[in-house]
Amino acid sequence: MERTEIIKEFLEFRKQFTKREWFEINQIIEARFNEKADQLVLDDSDLKIISDRLKRVIC
Repeated sequence: MERTEIIKEFLEFRKQFTKREWFEINQIIEARFNEKADQLVLDDSDLKIISDRLKRVIC
């Protein structure tokens, strides 16, 4: 599936919700991500990957 088709499908999906509902959905998802992040344990390889990606963004 092409990127433009994916975007079209997403926008059609998004139309099902009011602005307020979409905001609440995003808050719930973000809260769950934060809960899961608290459980995450990074090892040396994770830290290397993060460091490498930051170098590309910052430089």
